[in-house]
Amino acid sequence: MIAFGIRYLSGYAAAMDLPLQRPEWPVHPGRVFLAMVAAHYETGTEPQERAALQWLESQPVPSLYAAGGCERSIYKTFVPVNDGLNAALERSRQERSFPKTWLENDTTYLLWPSDPPEAVRKALDILCRKVTRIGHSTSMVQMWLEKSRVPACNWIPDDAAKVRLRVAEPGTLANCDLAFNAAGFQRFDELTAQLESAKGKQKQSLKAQWHMEFPSGKPEYRRPTLSRWQGYAQRTAPEESNPALTGPFDPDIFILTKREGANLGLEATLALTGALRNAVLKAVAPDGEAPDWVSGHAPDGSPTKNTHLALFPLPFVGRRHADGHIMGLGIAMPQASPAVQHAALGPFLFDSKTGEERQIHIWTPYWDWCLRRESSISPSETLKVDAWVKPSYKWASVTPVVLHHHPKKNRPGDVERILREAFSSALLPEPEEVTISSASHFEGAGDIRTLPNFDAGGAHLSTYQTHVIARFAAPVKGPVLVGRGRFRGYGLFRPVLG
Repeated sequence: MIAFGIRYLSGYAAAMDLPLQRPEWPVHPGRVFLAMVAAHYETGTEPQERAALQWLESQPVPSLYAAGGCERSIYKTFVPVNDGLNAALERSRQERSFPKTWLENDTTYLLWPSDPPEAVRKALDILCRKVTRIGHSTSMVQMWLEKSRVPACNWIPDDAAKVRLRVAEPGTLANCDLAFNAAGFQRFDELTAQLESAKGKQKQSLKAQWHMEFPSGKPEYRRPTLSRWQGYAQRTAPEESNPALTGPFDPDIFILTKREGANLGLEATLALTGALRNAVLKAVAPDGEAPDWVSGHAPDGSPTKNTHLALFPLPFVGRRHADGHIMGLGIAMPQASPAVQHAALGPFLFDSKTGEERQIHIWTPYWDWCLRRESSISPSETLKVDAWVKPSYKWASVTPVVLHHHPKKNRPGDVERILREAFSSALLPEPEEVTISSASHFEGAGDIRTLPNFDAGGAHLSTYQTHVIARFAAPVKGPVLVGRGRFRGYGLFRPVLG
């Protein structure tokens, strides 16, 4: 086993997660590796250090201990250039941002299970002590090879996890060599010196050679890149007591934010969830043989009796002037075997070669949307997971509940009876109190006529739909999806808090 300790001397980490455009935390193991490579280049490129870096990049990815932090909102500023007086007069101020995460604990650790040879361990010990910053130049650190007890790691490599961190891999050091281009600079200096002292035909020959090898003039440094992304799951301490009841879906829902596309209202729910379902099936089961928890169908084509993937809209509702336009889409996974299911969704959410997040494209002949997993520092209330899963005694429907049976007009209380059966059928606790209405409790969600009748499954099935407010004896944790259309965005509830 080998572990690195890193202390952020200013109490914050300053680094940008470029794909997500937010402060980077926890620290990416690949960024730590690049900091060590930089220290190696800056202090003489000792062969023992190079061998140690090559050993490190070939190891399995590390686990991390990293306490929480408070991300500072990213503000763009314009700073003067600092590359000489004349250039400063000619060039305008350049846009910059300075992302920071203020840390709850200024010390973090990276832990590899492998035990290195003694020569490698000594070289890594020396190299760690040479590292002075990780990320931005203001992110000053003290780094060391930890020789005592390391805190229990709370970030564990997990291919199915949502959080993706960049990591080193075999060949990373060689790619840094290419980016640094030391041989190119050395060759340029040699040719330039020879050209200055040469005369006659020799000078003409060297000039032709110089233009052939360096047609663009002096070579430039290239910023090294890391192409491998690794999922990391956060391990949290178990809660002593959690009285909230849960349903059949994992509360850790996926939020997909609309990045591009037309504004659509709740009337487009079936079209959106249908297009998203097609995209999921295409990515997860390119051969057409999707598991029942994705497709909703057994191998023989009949509807599965198990809980399966649920897709639902995320509309702007419940606020003053809310208009119900859909800001994104949600995916709820069954509670059973969430790790296996999250891994199966990997090809849909992440690039299979690099592990980087994909942009998801869905469309119909009438509209075209681009979605991306929500990861901003301060998303709108609609795009927060808690907006749809936070435990509450009281829940109200955002989209109407489609009853399994058509109520009898001559049977008083039949709608409430069927609704209670619907909650049981959805594997949720039966409500203590049910209030039926033609309009949603939430402003902007509209009434039962806002969404077209849910006619999937056949013309003989019930299309009766109603809005509901349900009160439970104990707090219930979402997502709460009820009724015949619950896997396609109908019967979506939201907690009523306060």
